[in-house]
Amino acid sequence: MEATTEMIKFEEVSSTLMLAEPVLIKNRNLFTQANSKARSLLDTIEAEGMSDEIDEEVNKWQVNAKKALQINYDRRSPITQILAKISSEFTSLENPLNPQKADSIFNKLQAHRNTWATAKEKERKAKEAEILRKQNVEKERISLRVEAEKTIREAYNKKLYAFKAYISKLVNEATLATFNDVTTKLNDVKIEYPRDAFNKIECSLFPVYIGAAELYGIISNSKTDLYDELSANFRENMEVDKQQAIDQLPSKKNELERIAKASAKEAEQLRMEAEKRKQLEADKLKLEQEDQAKKDTAKLESEKSMGEAQNLFNAHFEMAEVATSAKKVKKSYVIEVSDVSGLGAIFMFYFEKVGMTLDVETFSKKSLNQMKKEVEKIANATSEMIEHPSVKYVEDIKAVIAK
Repeated sequence: MEATTEMIKFEEVSSTLMLAEPVLIKNRNLFTQANSKARSLLDTIEAEGMSDEIDEEVNKWQVNAKKALQINYDRRSPITQILAKISSEFTSLENPLNPQKADSIFNKLQAHRNTWATAKEKERKAKEAEILRKQNVEKERISLRVEAEKTIREAYNKKLYAFKAYISKLVNEATLATFNDVTTKLNDVKIEYPRDAFNKIECSLFPVYIGAAELYGIISNSKTDLYDELSANFRENMEVDKQQAIDQLPSKKNELERIAKASAKEAEQLRMEAEKRKQLEADKLKLEQEDQAKKDTAKLESEKSMGEAQNLFNAHFEMAEVATSAKKVKKSYVIEVSDVSGLGAIFMFYFEKVGMTLDVETFSKKSLNQMKKEVEKIANATSEMIEHPSVKYVEDIKAVIAK
């Protein structure tokens, strides 16, 4: 909307406005006379009722009122027309800047800002979605690394304590008949954990975001990283247990020989003592295995928590950067209705939330468009929405004017 360029001739304004006071006095006097007569007629009618004579007087008054109206109009028109022209001159300079005018330059520029803000908001949401995706991928990556190490350590611990139990069993279950064979087996026990056997440890992991190639790499790297530590641990443990078992052989042989020479009662007593020692050793090994499992779990959970905390911090930092760079916008919901059943859904929702609290007269004046606006306000205030296939809530984004 463009402002008019035609200038008002203020000398004409001055001369015309000079007539305003006497014209206003004349018009007021004529109105006062007409109003006084009308009041008198109304008082008579209210007191005595209608009659043919009064009807004729009222008709005469109405004819004169029309004449008075035209006289007043003709006298004031030159004045009010020039005033209207002055008002139009001022408003023509205001309307292009007025946000309340749909076709103003202000709103045309705002429309471009809103389109730009919508595009920027879409871009911001895409960046946020990507940050969240990366966060989820990294969180799963951390979890898979921990689970792979946990699985490998659990498998290793089972293998280690199976070997420990095997050595203990060789000594505890040895007999005079098998003693030489047991001695040979103990001496032949390998204290090195073969890498090939270590690499055969199974890791069954089921990722959501990570691909098969990366999963294979995580498992493979975990085995590579852990082999030196666990193979050294295996060698250290087996070296000690193997030597302790070999050192026990002489006393074990003496015990077996005593049992062979002892009476039945004494032999049974010796066997019971040997069985008790065997059970104590088994219990000790089980506790050691459980204790090691707890230590491994605590260590891995700590590493996982630290990794996830760092991942969360990184994502939060990136989110903050995206939020800082985002254009300040005002977001609200507007409703799009695809068919008449959607209008029915709006009516029912409005009635339930607002309409049933209104009196009949107020509710009957509400149009469907007004109801729709009220339902939109509810969504924007409380996020409560209509669930209906024909009712769609669309995010409306507007750029905010920064002062």
